[in-house]
Amino acid sequence: MKEFIHEDFLLKGSVARRLYHGIAEGLPIIDFHNHIDARDLADDRTFDNITGVWIANDPYKHRAMRIAGVPERLITGDATDRERFDAWAATVPQTLGNPLFHWTALELKRYFGISELLSPESADHIWEKCNAMLHADGYSARGLIARANVECLCTSDRPADDLGAHARLARSDFGSRVLPSLRVDDLTAPDRVTMVATMDAFDKMGCRLADHAILGFESETLQFFGREYARRNWIMQLHIGARRQTSTRLRGLAGPAGGYATIGNSCDIPRLCGFLDELEREGCLPRTVLYPVNPADYEALATLTGSFAEDGVRGKIQLGPAWWYNDHALGIRHHLDALANHGLLSTFIGMTTDSRSPLSMVRHEYFRRVLCDWLGERVERGEMPEDERMVDDLVRGIALGNAREWVLGAGAGG
Repeated sequence: MKEFIHEDFLLKGSVARRLYHGIAEGLPIIDFHNHIDARDLADDRTFDNITGVWIANDPYKHRAMRIAGVPERLITGDATDRERFDAWAATVPQTLGNPLFHWTALELKRYFGISELLSPESADHIWEKCNAMLHADGYSARGLIARANVECLCTSDRPADDLGAHARLARSDFGSRVLPSLRVDDLTAPDRVTMVATMDAFDKMGCRLADHAILGFESETLQFFGREYARRNWIMQLHIGARRQTSTRLRGLAGPAGGYATIGNSCDIPRLCGFLDELEREGCLPRTVLYPVNPADYEALATLTGSFAEDGVRGKIQLGPAWWYNDHALGIRHHLDALANHGLLSTFIGMTTDSRSPLSMVRHEYFRRVLCDWLGERVERGEMPEDERMVDDLVRGIALGNAREWVLGAGAGG
């Protein structure tokens, strides 16, 4: 039987295969929004077993297990790590058709060399092999990031978080850059003197981005943050439309990021435009990434990328990568269709994981394969020219160069 994860996984045509293997596959990764704990990297944490690095803090997996009827005790309760792993192993065959099935197979293949699909029948062997490898050299937190060829990670850090781990990483010989990014969800009026000092401290540690999860745009406080980001030349990320107030029971059991949120209403476009316009009229609109969780917003926000501009700045407003419930192959394709039709695909800053696990870096491979397949189809249908230089440059920019320019200001080479 042919291995499920083979070299041409998701690549259906010759152009797609050439673009992926010849261009995208070897490029390093810039993951500009994730929730990896900088302390794990500063301490170069080692993991006792596969559950700790792969399952314990993954809301995607927790959500799937709940849908499959797995008792909460085996998800966020007092179960042992082996019990949690077995619960996930029993769930994986039920995720067929969900991107989790692909990601699980990719993670086992790329980090542990395991081609066998995870199931109750393979659980013992996979548990033992992964755990043995996690205790070997090169499988610490830093080692896992290095294996993924990560050039830069931007973690998500709250205003009150200690940046000491970032300071230690900056002094270390770790080959990947790890930069903080400011995460502010509470838009009740902060002490602005304290917040400015906080932003100054983040800036000194190399912060390039800030991030807000929001439902509306009427807060004067959000205007304050936008002005401060522009003054520092930071990138403002707006995660729009997630409805987090669903199950009170699950919120009490799993905490605020437990995988039980849903897609909320479509974005309030007039208020978003008013928010951006006020900043622009004041001369302080920062570069902005818009992440809609509702796919109905793709076309509207793709057109919005052309509504606000700045001389000499490519793609000042970005339709951020397919996020959360959209980062499957169909959602990525929908995103690419919307941006290509209504904006400039050539300015797109590419994929990010939004994940808590270093193993999730394979989502960049998944995205790159889908991207190359999507482009290959258009070349083979005659919708794009058979101009290798033109299409190759597009792949390089989306997979690496545009994010490198935005986050690191380092140019678009690969």
